[in-house]
Amino acid sequence: MKKGRDWFLKTLRRTFINLHRHKPSVPKMDPAERFCYNPTLRWNPQVEDYLVKAYGGQHFSRISNALTRPSCYSCIRVNTLSSTSDTVIKKLLSTLQERGWQNNIAEGANARHHSDDLAEASLENDGPSLLPSVSIQDCYISKCEISSLDSVLFIKGSGPHTIDYGVKEDKPSKEVVVSRKCAEAVLRGAQVYVPGVLACSAHVEKGEPVAVSVAVEQAGADGGWGVGFTRGTVLQGSETDPYYSERSGLYIGQGTAMMSRAGLFRVSEGLAVDMTSRVFKLPSFHKLLEGEIFLQNLPSIITAHALDPQEGEKILDMCAAPGGKTTAIAILMKDKGEVIAVDRSHNKVHLLNLTGA
Repeated sequence: MKKGRDWFLKTLRRTFINLHRHKPSVPKMDPAERFCYNPTLRWNPQVEDYLVKAYGGQHFSRISNALTRPSCYSCIRVNTLSSTSDTVIKKLLSTLQERGWQNNIAEGANARHHSDDLAEASLENDGPSLLPSVSIQDCYISKCEISSLDSVLFIKGSGPHTIDYGVKEDKPSKEVVVSRKCAEAVLRGAQVYVPGVLACSAHVEKGEPVAVSVAVEQAGADGGWGVGFTRGTVLQGSETDPYYSERSGLYIGQGTAMMSRAGLFRVSEGLAVDMTSRVFKLPSFHKLLEGEIFLQNLPSIITAHALDPQEGEKILDMCAAPGGKTTAIAILMKDKGEVIAVDRSHNKVHLLNLTGA
């Protein structure tokens, strides 16, 4: 019995030593290359070949780079039934100055405006600007100067900025991984909320600084797409982390954890990370001048104007959530008519009700 036990222990020890000896080494990664925002866009090869032929290699490369970065401008629409553009500008200036946004603009003057440079290069080579009358200049809030769109305001942000994540070789930085949709919102000025959090380093406590990275969906063997891990995964914070390399170049900023790791995955809502340093700095409009402004992209605003709704008409919006176009149509009708707004899920209809309230 003793001989059998000794033989088993020796065999187990020998196997462990051999496994350790033959463990593949993971190359060390330069922190500056890892802890940055430098995403790349991978196209379907057939689509890429088609677009390269259509636009030319250089122009297509500019398009691909620009698509990985957000606009440095936020676009909002004023509810002209309850306020005016001039009144909203004054309120926004006052509120954003109280939040220190003027300092962000000053800092942004020295930032590398990759997105703007790419857009300007494309427009210079390929035709006139799509927004010939938008003038930001020294002021970071301005009206759209197209006469029919004078209720549209633009707020200037800045980026990309280089973030110091305080990385040390002997102490991996604590990290929170968010979904792609959450990251897109953060790049446009939002905070990180609980539903967007997917994974977190161990032993994160409330009040600690955390780096915020993005989990981008990958193609699976079954033909579907996913991030490759379940919500609540503990990040190992080193090269041994199986998802370590996937997050390289996908860090969008640093913030303060507003909950402990345990708390993040025990609740369904609430502020998870208060973003203190962002790669792209744009103001957050969450609960700001509610009822007076709507955060909405310019193409959606133009869509409502192109429809040219008139008072007393009945209009059907069949893809209405979250309600930007629906409310824009109602305002253009001066609240005199009928707009029927529908969408394909209860959650989307709930968003409609919130926007139209």
